[in-house]
Amino acid sequence: MKKINKTKRQKVKKKNSKMKDVIAEHEAILFSVGDHIMGVVVVDKHGKIIRINKGFETLTDWKEKEVLGKSLVEVLPREDEDKKRVSFKDRILSKILSGKILTSTEASPPPAVGIPIEKMPVFYYVRKDKSRFPATSVISPMISKGKITGAVEVFYDISKEKELERIRLDFLSLASHQLRTPLSGVKWLIETMHGGILGEPTKKQKEYLNDIYKVNEQMIKLVSDILNTLRLESEATIIKKETSRVQRLLNDILITMAAAAKEKKITLQGPLNHRLLTIETDPVIVKSIIGTFLSNAIDYSMPGQKVLLDVKERAGTVTFLVQDFGIGIPKREQKRMFERFYRASNAKNLKPNGTGLGLNIARTIAEKIGANISFTSEENKGSTFYLRIPKTMSEGAKARNMHLNKHSK
Repeated sequence: MKKINKTKRQKVKKKNSKMKDVIAEHEAILFSVGDHIMGVVVVDKHGKIIRINKGFETLTDWKEKEVLGKSLVEVLPREDEDKKRVSFKDRILSKILSGKILTSTEASPPPAVGIPIEKMPVFYYVRKDKSRFPATSVISPMISKGKITGAVEVFYDISKEKELERIRLDFLSLASHQLRTPLSGVKWLIETMHGGILGEPTKKQKEYLNDIYKVNEQMIKLVSDILNTLRLESEATIIKKETSRVQRLLNDILITMAAAAKEKKITLQGPLNHRLLTIETDPVIVKSIIGTFLSNAIDYSMPGQKVLLDVKERAGTVTFLVQDFGIGIPKREQKRMFERFYRASNAKNLKPNGTGLGLNIARTIAEKIGANISFTSEENKGSTFYLRIPKTMSEGAKARNMHLNKHSK
């Protein structure tokens, strides 16, 4: 019997030894990966720190012996762009520990067609010396026997990425401004020559001047679109909250687009049964987005076709839609339609002159009012673009924050 018990104890001891080796190996991998580049922190179910790696120490200036047993949200506060501190209850960490959210990540996958696109917010972690750095993070729960026992957060300092983006935007802004000045000068010279300052131009000369003028106008529009994109990316846009009647918005948009539709021999059809419907939003932004939809629908439809503008109301949201029966978008190219400067191949064939910035700008400004854009399309049968807007700005903020909270805190 003693021999049997001794054998069992040896087996148990051997298994425990192997288990400890496995645990040690896993911990070595977890806490050495990305040393000095990637911060890793493990907390218990109360949010108290139980392990950190060297990367955490390097990025935050805290040493492991100083933070063990302390609350992560106190050791590593989080702030937004305006230096506003994020409270514990609003941190995704607390929601993960409570089981409300299973995982959270700053890294969002490329949006699919028809899926709302949101811009990820920038957040900052505050170091021991009160300085701060922009970060991106992934937080996942630790689960044992079906219960959450803690969480693991991995975070990165993205200061270099933000600086590179700032340099890129500064360069593009300078280049665009430098381009706009000579283009404006060329426009003035053409108009002056048209006016006969050098004598009345001949018919042939007028044709050349008109061609030069059109090309110059296309360049001015391109530069203008680039500057608008840069302005939007710099978060400089001021949102004006107003209660607007939907029917009035639609009428204003249809009046604005009437001349372009008439020139192309396109029939515009709009709804007439939304006189009582109102939304709380920025009307200028809404008109700009729907105007982009209508402009594209007119440009990529054939003479004699019609373009439909309609509105659908659902609980808490209003959806504007623009439907055309034109060339549509090839299926393989649809996922790239919101990329900057991208234009579908059949669109370039039909209309060679275009910037490829319209939908990119529309998407960016839609995000600013808590709205989202999607579309459906079939080549040679047409496209329908949707703009879904919360009825009130507060609902838009809630919807936007719900989405961002999944990814950012």
